[in-house]
Amino acid sequence: MSVYPLKLTIQMLLHLQEDVDGRISQPIMRKLLEKGSDTLEFYHLEVFVAVADCRSFSKAAEKLFLSQPTVSAHIKNLENELQTLLFDRKKDDLRLTPPGRTLYRHAQDILEMRRRLLSDLAADDSEEEVITVVASSVPCQYLLPRAIKEFKLDYPHILVNLRQKNSRSVCEDILNYQYAIGIVGEKIRLPQLAFKPLKRDELVCAIPLLPEYEELLKKEHLTSKDLLRYNLLVREPGSGTRSLFEQALIKAGDSLENYRYQVFNNQETIKQAVKQGLGISVLSRYVVDDYIRFGLLAVRPLTGLELVRNFYLVVHEKRVQATAVRALNDFLCTFFNREEDNENNLRR
Repeated sequence: MSVYPLKLTIQMLLHLQEDVDGRISQPIMRKLLEKGSDTLEFYHLEVFVAVADCRSFSKAAEKLFLSQPTVSAHIKNLENELQTLLFDRKKDDLRLTPPGRTLYRHAQDILEMRRRLLSDLAADDSEEEVITVVASSVPCQYLLPRAIKEFKLDYPHILVNLRQKNSRSVCEDILNYQYAIGIVGEKIRLPQLAFKPLKRDELVCAIPLLPEYEELLKKEHLTSKDLLRYNLLVREPGSGTRSLFEQALIKAGDSLENYRYQVFNNQETIKQAVKQGLGISVLSRYVVDDYIRFGLLAVRPLTGLELVRNFYLVVHEKRVQATAVRALNDFLCTFFNREEDNENNLRR
């Protein structure tokens, strides 16, 4: 149950409208107050607004990290409580009915009033809320720090801790309720996990700037055959980076076992090893970006292998998320989507 009841917020909103208008012009709000407020909660309105915005039950479910049947049930319950249809359901389209459009306008007001109330209360509360994000190595080390810096500007009362694990361990921890939010570079197929893409990534071949690697450095693009003569430095099993590379080799009719390789459980160690000439490695472009800028190693794209992936936000679809966790989820999606748009514009 919500700490700030939906019924109280509606009463406050109606009082404000009466002060301005002298009367309530929208009877559906009275109906919501009189009939539904004892059983309906804020999340019913949040689901309703999401469906209206997305014009799709499935897209709204993805946005809210819920299953589609759950979203459909929430809308059905809301319509039953209000004794009116809120959506005109056609085969390929979903539109608000006139009562639905009225409720949509007021639902936005109600949710905004609640948001402002919680924000004001949080601003007055000196105690920090703490969230721990568990993430695989690339997003943990190279993506999340700058996102959290921006998040802290908007939510100074929320402290975000980072815990690094490989993608499989992250997903297992989310499944077992050890953490509320995770970021991974691979979808691990476990039940009741919901994944949302955050940012695109590509693996590239990192090469030492040394004479014995001159043959590779002369080429603008490499193939997997070009790697056979060299020592290959790879991550440990369970790493999303290693999994993507191995899957790409298998799809190309190849196998990691055909290569001479060494295993490291830390990509910073791999970067240093490549720099010193211990071998070459296939790593995320985000991992090697700083070494490229400072002229410490070179990279080449690998043709003939599918080495593009997404980083995903992962949550447990059955877990009730705290307000602070939802705020962080929404912020990360917005932050990285904006970065993607900017990067796509630069490529054009």
